[in-house]
Amino acid sequence: MTKLTGIKVVLTASETEMDECEGGPLMCFIPTSPIGRNILGFAERRTNASPERTAEGRAKYAPYGLRKVEAVLLENGFSESEVAVVHPKDLKHFIGPETKVVGISSMDPTGKGYVGQTYASIIGREESTCAADVRKLLNDSSIKKFKPIVILGGYGSWQLEVKNEDTRDYSVDCVLIDGRQEAIMKVFSEAVDGKPLPRVVRSEESLGNSDYTTMPLIKHAATYGTVEISKGCGRKCQFCTPTMQIRYDIPLERIRREVEVNLIDGAECIYLVTEDFLMYGTNDNSFIPNKTALINLLRNLAKCSGLKAILPSSFSLAPVVCNPGLVQEASEILLEYPWYSYGGKPIVMSETGIETGSTRLMQKYMAGKMRPFEAGQWIEIINQAMGILNDNYWYPIVSIIVGLPDEKEDDLVETLELLDDLEEFRALYIPLIFSPLETNRAISRMSLELITLCWKYNMKIWKDSIASKGINQVPINKIAKSLLDSIERLKGSSSNG
Repeated sequence: MTKLTGIKVVLTASETEMDECEGGPLMCFIPTSPIGRNILGFAERRTNASPERTAEGRAKYAPYGLRKVEAVLLENGFSESEVAVVHPKDLKHFIGPETKVVGISSMDPTGKGYVGQTYASIIGREESTCAADVRKLLNDSSIKKFKPIVILGGYGSWQLEVKNEDTRDYSVDCVLIDGRQEAIMKVFSEAVDGKPLPRVVRSEESLGNSDYTTMPLIKHAATYGTVEISKGCGRKCQFCTPTMQIRYDIPLERIRREVEVNLIDGAECIYLVTEDFLMYGTNDNSFIPNKTALINLLRNLAKCSGLKAILPSSFSLAPVVCNPGLVQEASEILLEYPWYSYGGKPIVMSETGIETGSTRLMQKYMAGKMRPFEAGQWIEIINQAMGILNDNYWYPIVSIIVGLPDEKEDDLVETLELLDDLEEFRALYIPLIFSPLETNRAISRMSLELITLCWKYNMKIWKDSIASKGINQVPINKIAKSLLDSIERLKGSSSNG
């Protein structure tokens, strides 16, 4: 594959993040749970399947953030022969005595993320699958043998800043919590030159618009054909970093060029990463959707040669109610390029957050989530939005957070009542636990009831599996049944305790 002496800079991620999940990008929560992993046969497939590689043995697809780091290095003095993005299974072919740095990207290196922590807790497992995968990667025999500098970055890198000793426990030399081009180059250049690195590198400044306009475009395909179309949200919900950032839309021409890179390298789906898909092109603080800008974006992308599916990552509910016509026009394009189907018909799936049915908690922590409407209208907005979405064949993936600070029993009751109101709508409900859990008994019985209700609805709604375009079906009903069995055991152990 490559010279025995090794590549100067090797970039990789855990197997969970390097592999394209059976159900597509919006089903990536499944392999974080051992239940989902076992049902889908991830362990067996990992053992027997070979990663998709280029002719040089490099990874054909890699996480978008890793591709951005690769692009920064290649645009700032490093050559293609000095930088290799590779699958963890292939590290032994690329790491050698001349390898100076191994850069690792991770979304959830210690399992502190909502999904990993929630479902590892429910099944009684101390460490999430994502966290276990990162530990396995950091203990790779080639890394141990040749001892290159290890830099860990990505959206989950903050988890290793919580306690500095964690970096030592994880055999990480430097944690990079900074997406600026200058910071990436400085850290990697100094590591290659053998200079000492700080254990944590964090920018004191937020990324400005200039950072996004000058950031190099990806050079090779990202997993799922990922392309970022906007940064930040501006709604200023507490506990959510992207919502605290000022919104910035990536210019259409830059988006299109990265889409073409993905398609040329073999991607068929384009995964549009954004905090709020329906707000693309809205350049003021009114939170009124810009229909012209969004529809223009979709129509331009639909013209790209080789495109078979367009999938938006996330959206908020308020713009749905604010401009139902926008959803209708966007759907007409998206349903021509579907990734998911339901009952043999194309649907649009995208992530959104209900979070809680408690107006009190919404007003306290997430008042901006329903702008341009008032916080007190939250329940009305949810019901109207779900109706509009289903009418246009949007079946959203809906997050619900259990255990928000100051959550009381009355707040949980209001969320349970909201779920009863939503029973007629088609959605995939993903309940998540907010606070870190020391033991399974930290989950209150009413919280378990709410989680149970969500998965019972999922079993009822998704009795026919979600099918992704050209990929095996995802048996949500089987996953739901396994999770419900685990919850019943958890309830039993709590009662006995």
